[in-house]
Order: sequence, then structure tokens, then C-alpha cells
Amino acid sequence: MKIDFPAVPRGPRSYVLLDLESAVLDDTAHRRYQRMERWAPNDGALPSRRGYTRGEDPLQTPRWIFQTITTASLMIMTEHVEGGVEVVRFVTYSAPEQDEHAVLSGILSVLADAPADAELVTWGGAMHDVPLLVAGCMRHGLTLPGGWKWLAFGGGNGARHLDLARIMTGGFRMKPIHMAEVLAAMDLPGKLTAPPFAVARLIYAERWEEVSQACEVDVLSTSLLLARWRQLHDPRVDPGVVEDRILRQVIELMPNRGYADELRARRSARFAAQVTSAAIEAKTLAPGL
Repeated sequence: MKIDFPAVPRGPRSYVLLDLESAVLDDTAHRRYQRMERWAPNDGALPSRRGYTRGEDPLQTPRWIFQTITTASLMIMTEHVEGGVEVVRFVTYSAPEQDEHAVLSGILSVLADAPADAELVTWGGAMHDVPLLVAGCMRHGLTLPGGWKWLAFGGGNGARHLDLARIMTGGFRMKPIHMAEVLAAMDLPGKLTAPPFAVARLIYAERWEEVSQACEVDVLSTSLLLARWRQLHDPRVDPGVVEDRILRQVIELMPNRGYADELRARRSARFAAQVTSAAIEAKTLAPGL
């Protein structure tokens, strides 16, 4: 006899959106690696292995494992029962106030305080943010909070990690693309304070306010992409309405950030366009009014 157990309806979802910024700030560990390989600097003209260019040569150009996490931005977002969203928290940890240990501790604190079933949302986090986070926690002897220990296995939990870059490329089977390309294609705001290539330079110049804002804008853009993704399976609320609510709440939480004026201008322009569209529609449908 077949027995069907009714599935328990899932309640509104919760999300933790994360973005990290990092750079190679300490060459000590990389020099240890050079000593392990018995490698001595030359005039820079010859690679350490045949076929390498200097930029590809790990003995001359430190790879990602030697990067220091300088900045992390996190947004906690929850869904409404009727399909809307709420930005519950938007926080940034960054140098110079926090060193890498403090930034990582801040991330773990946010994860620990997040709703028990919250999902991690990133852009390319499977290839960048999660490996950096795991390596940094191992380096500093930090323990992942309960409910998030699956991150220790690479963040590949499809039920808890929504990597929008993975989704947009068919599981990375299509050629990787930049988030800015997707934002431009969907007419969503992004890179409002600095182009992507400039962030490392800002870190080396210790322009921490600009680094923090660039990190926050990436989280904001990720949240707007998430709103569009939700529409694929939840048609109850127009994505434009969800976008406007996210922008309004971010402006309220970060009113003095350099990107706030651009968000205000976008909201005003969208509202004006809606008023014009409504007027045209009313004139068409009811010309006698």
C-alpha cells in the first residue's frame, strides 16, 4: 500500500547576500612558498616553468590563496508572505577599523544571527567568496557557526547557496560573464562608485571608504538580480515593485553613501515613467476623461 506523506509548505525564504574584496597585502607567506620551491628571483625575464608568462607564474605573481580579505558587505533579506521582500540588515566590515580576523568574525556573526534556513546568495561566490572565506577561517582558526558548516565543503550546497553566476552560465558550462554585463542587459544599477578593475588599486591606496562602497554596491546589485530570479517562480509581485522597495530601504539604511543619490534619481525616474505610462494608457482607454 502506497502512503503519501503531505509535504509541509515552505514558509517565506530568507537570504544572506555576501560580497568580499581582497588583495595581496603581505608577501611573507608567498616568500615561504618560494623557499619551499627552492626558487630565487631572477631578472624577471625568465618564468619559473616553461610556457608560463610572468602573470601566470605563481612563483612571481601570488595567486588568490595569498590574498587578504579587507572588506565584506552582507545584506539580510526576507520574503513577505504575500511575495514582497524586506531588507532586514545591511552591514559592512572593512579596514582600517577591522583587520582580516575581525572582518571574518563579523561575517560569522551575521551568519550566526541569520534565520535558521537562510540561503547564501552571491555572484560568483562558488569561485571566489566562499573559497576565500573558508581559507581565511582556516588561517585564523575560526569555526563556522551552526547551520553554516556546509560551507566548509566548498559552498556547493545547491539548496543553501544560490550563486547567480552559476545560474546565468548554466552551471559554468557557458563562458563566464561579468556581473556588469548582466546588469546592463537587464537595465539594473551596478558599479556606481568604481569600475571592477579599480577596486584592487583602491585597496593598495588604502581608500577604504571607496572600497566599502564598491563592495556594498555589488551586494545591492546582487539583491536586484535576486529579485529578477525570484520572478521566475513567484509571480505575485512585480519585480519593479520589489526593486523599488529594495532601493528605498537601502537608501534609508545608507543615506550618506556616495551612491545614495544615484539610487534616489533612479527611483524618481522610474516613478515619472510610470506616471507617464499610466496617463497614456488612461487616455487610450478612456479618451473622454
